[in-house]
Amino acid sequence: MSRNGGGANRPGLLRRSASSLGFLKGRTPSNDLSDAREEFETRDDELYFTDDVSLQAQAEDAGDKEIEAGMKKNIRRLIAYAESADVELQRDVAETLANQAVKASRQRMVVENRGLDLLLPLTESEDSEVRRLAAHALANLSVDEENQITMAEQGGIEMIITLLKGPDESDATLRQAAKAIANLGVNGENKALIAQKGALEPLLALMSTRTTAVKIESAAALANLAVDDENEELIAFHGGLALMLNALGSGEYELVAQAARALRNLSVNESNKKQLRALGAPQMLRDTVGSFDGAIDLQCNRTLINLGYGKKK
Repeated sequence: MSRNGGGANRPGLLRRSASSLGFLKGRTPSNDLSDAREEFETRDDELYFTDDVSLQAQAEDAGDKEIEAGMKKNIRRLIAYAESADVELQRDVAETLANQAVKASRQRMVVENRGLDLLLPLTESEDSEVRRLAAHALANLSVDEENQITMAEQGGIEMIITLLKGPDESDATLRQAAKAIANLGVNGENKALIAQKGALEPLLALMSTRTTAVKIESAAALANLAVDDENEELIAFHGGLALMLNALGSGEYELVAQAARALRNLSVNESNKKQLRALGAPQMLRDTVGSFDGAIDLQCNRTLINLGYGKKK
């Protein structure tokens, strides 16, 4: 992705930290499992980075302690930039945070050094690119287990929901916002809080109105949130069962995988079981088995067991 060079002459901290590169790959399994439900792993992605080769080399030399010292020293200036009406200043700060959040060793440092204070005005920016970068930063900061707690305590959930509800947000922004909810929803105590703050309805709306890429992350978030008795009922109440069955029949591998996982988690509640049977879920699940791979087959078969079909091994 190319970026203009409008911030090239900004003060040194911004250009140094905005150029910090790296990719956070791999997923961290959750231990929050039960007999009938499955909690998914933390979700992450290859993230935004600058394509300036000279900055890349500089970033590789910058140590974590240097970056942290720079944030502590310049936090007031960075917050002023984030709150500025100058879009280029906002983009510099948003790029800084998005890039810092890529590296696992810096995710907690960013949050501990008032990173959320920087992100709040960025999620409310009039510039769509700033909001996209802010969503990217939130998605990746939320990979860290301690950050999942801190972000919930310091308004991170509200920031993300604001993005989810934005009528003019791009699919790229919505995808990252949904991913952030999926990450925060790995934490057991966050599940109910996220629903109480109002995340379920916008996530479900994305399942019916947006692109496949957005639907995948929305389904992943809802699947994590469904590992909670009240959320399981609320998702069904707002039409989530039919939406997940539609996704199951989409033919798109990753969307089918997330829908199958969500249906497993949503098929514990007795009322949901009745609704799923009435919607034709058993036959749809049987038709899906053998069409993709063993992981999807496992989820479908476990849902069938939850619904009273088949025997538990």
